Amino acid sequence: MFNTADVQASETVSQSAKTTDLEDKFYRQALYFYFAGDYGSALRQISLNRQRQGVDSDRSQLFEAGLQVAIGLHDQATQTLTRFEQRQANAATHNSKAKSATSPQELLLIALLQLTEQQIDQGDVETAKLTLGRITTVLPAYVEQYHVLSQLAYWPDTPPLTAQVQQKANTEENTLPTNSSAAYIALNQALLHMDQQQYNAAHPILIELKEQQWQAPEVNFWQKLFNPFAQPDIFDANDELKPEVQDALLQQQAINDYAKLLLAQLYVANQQYDLAYNELSDFPQQSPYAESALFLFAYSAQQQQQYDMSFKLLALLQQQYPYSNLAWQAALLSANQVSEQQSLAQGLTLYQQAEQLYLQKIAEIKQFGETFNDSKNIMDFATKAEDEQNTLLTPKSDVLALILTQRFNTDAPWLKKALQDPLLTNDYQTLLSLELLSDNVNTQQANSQWLKDTLTLNRQRQAKVIEQQKQLAYRDMLLSLTAQKQRIAEVIAQAEVEQNAQVFADPNQQQWLTRIDASQTTLNTLAKQRNIDDEQQRLDRIKGVLQWQLQGSFPQRLWQHKQSLKQLTEQLELLELQASRFSDLSTNKRLLSDFDVRQQQTQTDINKMTFNIEALNLKTSREIRGKISIFTQQQQYTLQQLLLTTRHQMANVLEQMSQADRAPINPSPAVDTASQGSH
Repeated sequence: MFNTADVQASETVSQSAKTTDLEDKFYRQALYFYFAGDYGSALRQISLNRQRQGVDSDRSQLFEAGLQVAIGLHDQATQTLTRFEQRQANAATHNSKAKSATSPQELLLIALLQLTEQQIDQGDVETAKLTLGRITTVLPAYVEQYHVLSQLAYWPDTPPLTAQVQQKANTEENTLPTNSSAAYIALNQALLHMDQQQYNAAHPILIELKEQQWQAPEVNFWQKLFNPFAQPDIFDANDELKPEVQDALLQQQAINDYAKLLLAQLYVANQQYDLAYNELSDFPQQSPYAESALFLFAYSAQQQQQYDMSFKLLALLQQQYPYSNLAWQAALLSANQVSEQQSLAQGLTLYQQAEQLYLQKIAEIKQFGETFNDSKNIMDFATKAEDEQNTLLTPKSDVLALILTQRFNTDAPWLKKALQDPLLTNDYQTLLSLELLSDNVNTQQANSQWLKDTLTLNRQRQAKVIEQQKQLAYRDMLLSLTAQKQRIAEVIAQAEVEQNAQVFADPNQQQWLTRIDASQTTLNTLAKQRNIDDEQQRLDRIKGVLQWQLQGSFPQRLWQHKQSLKQLTEQLELLELQASRFSDLSTNKRLLSDFDVRQQQTQTDINKMTFNIEALNLKTSREIRGKISIFTQQQQYTLQQLLLTTRHQMANVLEQMSQADRAPINPSPAVDTASQGSH
């Protein structure tokens, strides 16, 4: 689950108004899902809290925006943060009641910063500038985030940074950065100095950055919510580094490597090739900037007249990065070096090889462009690893998790190079997410169709049941059972009041009682004519025996009749219930109509979502095709320029070789002396 400390820390977050126990309970329920890693359930819980319980506090709104950011719902997060900002701006009197660790001003600052980040992610830089302009005061914990967002919004111009820091912070230029956010600020500052050719200002910043290490700063709940990588706890339950921490460490190493690369570029710009060579001599091979570093290292070696090293490095660059612009330039550098330092013939051979390389790449990029343009589905270029395929084959109980974890990959080298453009990568990622959403919508479509078929079957069953029930005379059956129940009840009442066992006599005993009564009547008639004492005694004995039998079975038969009355009562109730259900079934025409309306509304929503997905898919595909077309044209133009340069260099080499062949051979002094002597 989650740590108690985390929950306690999260419960100290801001509240702009005093919450009730019920609101706090619902808010804690959403927190439970969040700490359990179920962001979707947490978001649904917040929505339910707002819709059903009316819980829409400041912290709930900010929590909802953070969850939307975490799962990639950037548009919804922007809307939520905008509402939150407006609510904070209009609630000055409400803020005075806050009794929590985080002030409403800090909540508003968080909302504005995150709103700016969303606007930058969506490419709306002008609106992001306006949002930054509404920030008047920045707390020390958010200074670096404010600086980074300002640089991103105003790049390549210098950001105004109009907000005032609430507490005095150390902002000297040469101060060592304490975390990766500050390192990004320093890198951007160094880049800006280099673009303005202020190398002396950029040099000390890069010197400090290239070997500096950082520690993760302490972050509060909201910072952790909006930035999953800002985790103070770096180890998991198995005492291993968490994936997000490993990613943060890789980012820190990338900052070091990039600072070294920029420092080497600075040395090359100042023609300090020996310093650039020494700077790149221990550059990590697995760095994401290894390609640029390798080219710069080879160029520095060439300028240092280390031709063997330079030639090997340029060859290695061409071998490892065959589709890189730097590798294509390396082919020219190698040919130029060989033609100048070794021989024109060998240089001509390398120029010819470079020419063939460019012609081959031009044909490849042209073929790729035609193939890509003719493809009906540009997602056919995607390739998935085996584990990703297994993931896609699993039941999609949580499409959101797949959208967050699934990444677009391809084996097409030209497309892989084109994907170095973040905008194109984002477009392809959008298509991949749309595919997953489309699969989920198809599942919902199947469920909707199943519900429609079920409703059709229920209607048929309803009609059949109504037809069958019409053949049953419920009224006559109810009257018969009611009369039978009344008769048994009267018998039981008579037996209990009179304690007369004869009421429970079976047919045989009833026949004996009838015969005894008839015999008694006959004896009463004969008594007037003769003496009937003997006959009367025999009749009394028979009557006594029968009475004794009836009296002995009286309790058992009374209980049996009561049980029969109970069963008959239950049967009568069931029959009345069945008759009532049949009456409702036959008279209620809206029994299934509500389900029909819901199914039709669901189908309408599915059709609308399907249309929107298809429209967005088509729009994104068109944008991708346009970007790929521009990419192929740019690559062809680059290769054509390199090919033209190569042919010019080949012409120069051939001209130099021709001049060398036509040059006269000057005789040596010894030969001249000998010739004069002979004369």
